[in-house]
Amino acid sequence: MEPSQVLARKYRPRTFSELVGQEHVVRALGNALQTGRLHHAYLFTGTRGVGKTTIARILAKCLNCEVGLSATPCGVCPTCRDIDSGRFPDMLEVDAATNTKVEEMRELLDNAQYMPVSGRFKVYIIDEVHMLSRSAFNSMLKTLEEPPEHVKFILATTDPQKVPVTVLSRCLQFNLRQMPPDLITSRLQHILEQEHIPCEPAALPLIARAAQGSMRDSLSLLDQAIAYGSGQVRLAEVGDMLGSIEQDYLLEILRALSIEDGAALMQVAQGMATRSLSFEQALQDLATLLHDLALLRALPGQREALGIDAALEPLAACWDAQTLQLLYQIAVQSRKDLPLAPDDAAGFRMALLRMLAFQPVAAAQSQPMPVLPKAAKPEPAAPVPTVPAARASTVTEKGAPPALGDWPGLVSRLSGAGMVFELARHSELVRYAEGTLVLLLEPAHRHLMSYKEKLRTALEALLDADIRISIDVGESVGKSVAAIEDEARAATLQEAAEAIRNDPFVQTVVGTLGGKLVESTIKPKHERDQGEH
Repeated sequence: MEPSQVLARKYRPRTFSELVGQEHVVRALGNALQTGRLHHAYLFTGTRGVGKTTIARILAKCLNCEVGLSATPCGVCPTCRDIDSGRFPDMLEVDAATNTKVEEMRELLDNAQYMPVSGRFKVYIIDEVHMLSRSAFNSMLKTLEEPPEHVKFILATTDPQKVPVTVLSRCLQFNLRQMPPDLITSRLQHILEQEHIPCEPAALPLIARAAQGSMRDSLSLLDQAIAYGSGQVRLAEVGDMLGSIEQDYLLEILRALSIEDGAALMQVAQGMATRSLSFEQALQDLATLLHDLALLRALPGQREALGIDAALEPLAACWDAQTLQLLYQIAVQSRKDLPLAPDDAAGFRMALLRMLAFQPVAAAQSQPMPVLPKAAKPEPAAPVPTVPAARASTVTEKGAPPALGDWPGLVSRLSGAGMVFELARHSELVRYAEGTLVLLLEPAHRHLMSYKEKLRTALEALLDADIRISIDVGESVGKSVAAIEDEARAATLQEAAEAIRNDPFVQTVVGTLGGKLVESTIKPKHERDQGEH
């Protein structure tokens, strides 16, 4: 069996039309070729694997195609085929990383004065040109400044800062962009269809993100994934190969942070260590989720427009904007500090503990309130601070089940309890009898069911009574606290919009001056005031 060609070589673009992601370069070169306004030296810059030498070879074909000078070489003439195979005598491709000496550069340039053997132009492609020595650069300057008419220089580098300005000023420079993950994903999907290789679509974005903007790297990773999966590309195997972090781990971390559960945080970190997952990648992905949460907090109701996962929406209410900024900074900075930690696992655990310790909201809630004697207890209607049972400094004997009627009022006293509060907020009280609380949870928030036991513990601490909880998932027959809040907000917005529409000044602007009232920008006054602070 003949060995198959690696994907990065097999699917290397051979014309400008096959090139993806560098439209600004293709357009400029295409127009120059069509109008004949050619420069004698080009410099392509950009990170690895974005198409620098590929564009250089395509440009060499455009300049020397036997059909004629144009932006669309035929690809079938002997010259085009020889350039594709690297055998064209008038195209010299040099790796400056291994040819840095001035003697080698002088020998190369001495041949530039001679006419091409078979092509229209002699094309010198010098890759990683920043690796040349200063003397080698100096030997190039004279030729770059006054090149023969039949010579074209195409330079490529990943580090243009190291190229002398005297060389830069003599070149037409193009900066090639990193490929966006969506573009890489669609390209990988196309290649797998051409190769008839089975693939789970969710696996390709993992490869695209790991490639970090490099199309060549993504194809190398795809080759590796095909080999790892025995001819298939599956999500679980790609994740294992890349050490990618499943989002479930990250969501558990955020949920544990929201209820300040240090034991749960360490349990998640231990599970990740057992699977030998990348803690650097975990911090990067965690920072991405915190970024998304900050966007949700700043732009409520825009989740779908922002393309953010629905699983994050309930978590956005667990922190204020300032805390999310702090958590994001901790994640980013901890990633930078990871090489300085005793090991990656220890550095990751310390990052989680730092997030737990430096939440401003946590400091205000963590002060245990002294439990008053039974006779000195305030009336049930008086507000009672929320104190997690594990943090109480003293323990009292629990009393008989109380009469529970004001469910919204009770839920408001749970505010600040993170996901426990969200579970209560999206639940409707069906009945309460003999110490058993029966709730109905909105179907869209069924993922909060895992906090049922924590809600029971919080209610017991709040009411000082033994509580049993039963939660069913189903469509609300009445209204949850969240639904009541949404209805009140909608009514407030409607009143505000009506008042603005009836305002004489607004009517003048709209009717006389042709203005337009954008109702989507109307907010309740208290939300606007919060945004100003």
